Amino acid sequence: MSQARQYSDPDEKTLALATEHAEVFEAAVESGRRAGRKAAKKKLKRAAKHGGVKLSKALREATLRDAEKAGGRAAYAAATKALRKAAARMPVPTAPAPLPRSSTVPPTALPGLLFDVDQSPRIRTSGSQVVLEVLGTEWLSRSMVRIIAGGEGFADFESNGAADQHVKLHFANPSLGLVPPYEMRSLRALLAREDLPVSRSYTIRRHDTVAREISIDFFIHQINGVASAWAAGAKPGDLMVISRPKGNFRPDASAEQHLYLGDESAIPAISAALEMLPRNSLGKVFLEVNGAEDHQEIELPAKMTLSWIHRGEEPSATSKVLANSLRELPAVHGQVEILALGERSATQDIRRLLTHWDLDQRRIKVSSYWRASRLKHA
Repeated sequence: MSQARQYSDPDEKTLALATEHAEVFEAAVESGRRAGRKAAKKKLKRAAKHGGVKLSKALREATLRDAEKAGGRAAYAAATKALRKAAARMPVPTAPAPLPRSSTVPPTALPGLLFDVDQSPRIRTSGSQVVLEVLGTEWLSRSMVRIIAGGEGFADFESNGAADQHVKLHFANPSLGLVPPYEMRSLRALLAREDLPVSRSYTIRRHDTVAREISIDFFIHQINGVASAWAAGAKPGDLMVISRPKGNFRPDASAEQHLYLGDESAIPAISAALEMLPRNSLGKVFLEVNGAEDHQEIELPAKMTLSWIHRGEEPSATSKVLANSLRELPAVHGQVEILALGERSATQDIRRLLTHWDLDQRRIKVSSYWRASRLKHA
C-alpha cells in the first residue's frame, strides 16, 4: 500500500488537490458521455431489432448526442456529490490559514476547470457577454436602487442610443464558482438545468462615455428574487455580467405633445426618454408607485407635468390605477407621442383604451416589462 504524500507547503497541497479534482471531473464527464452514447446506441439497436421505428441517420446522431450530454451531466453531478461528501468528512485545518477566496490556481495546472480552496468546482468559460465591475450603488427611493458599473469591460459595451435600450443580466449560483463570461453552450453540457446561470432583462438608465460608467436602476419587487437580491446586496468590486443592448424607442421631437405612462419598472426608460426630449416639449407623465416614499428625482422639460399615482395597498401585480388615470383623461388628438410601459395586464388595458383615440398608431409604443405570474422569479 503506497504511503500518502506529505506536503510541506499548504499552497502546494491546495494546488495538488485542485489538480486531482479537476482530473476527476474531466474523467467523469468524458466517461459519462461515452457511457450515455453507448447505452443509447444499444437501446436503438434493440428497438430496431424488435420492430421499432428505424430512425434516419441525422435523427439517430442527434439522439446519440443528446444521450452523450445527458451522460456527461449525470456524471458531473455524481462527481460533485461525491467530492462534496468527501470534503465534509475531511478534518478542518487549524493552521496555517487557507488562501483567500480571490486566489486562483494557475490555468496551466487546471485546463478548463478552476477550484477555490474549499474544493468547490469553478469552471472558467468564455463568451460574448460584457463583464463589468460594480463601482457604487445609490438608493433612489424606498424601492429603487441604482447600480453603477464600469471598469475594463466598459470598452466592450456599445450603446445603441435608444431610451429603452435594455440588456440581459446573467446571474450564476455563487456556490458553483463560475467565472464570467459564461459560455452557455458548454455549460449546458456540464451542468444540471437548475445550476445554469439565469438571466433577467433591465433597462440601461444611463451610459456615460465620459465617466465610463453604466447605470442600471433596479425596482426591488421582493428580496427573494434573483436580480432583486443581487442588486440589494451589491457592493463595489462585484461583477455584473450583461448582454449586448436591444431597444429602439427614441422620442419624436416633432410630436406636438408627449404622454408617458408606466410603473416602477418603466421609470428608467421614461426618465431616459424625458432627458432626450427638447426642453420646450409639451406633455404629461404618469408614474405608478406604491406611495410617496417611492418618489424619486425625475428631470423633465419645463412644460411637461409629472403625476405620481399611488396604488396604496393594492398589489402591483393587479393594480389598475394607471389605466384608470388614462381613462379619466379627455381623449387627445393631433400629433401625440405615447409611451406606455409596465406590467403585462396593465399595458394591455392601456392598449385597449388607446384604440378609441384618434391617433397615429405609429407614434404609440406600448410594451410589457414584466408579468405578474413571474414576479417571484424577478
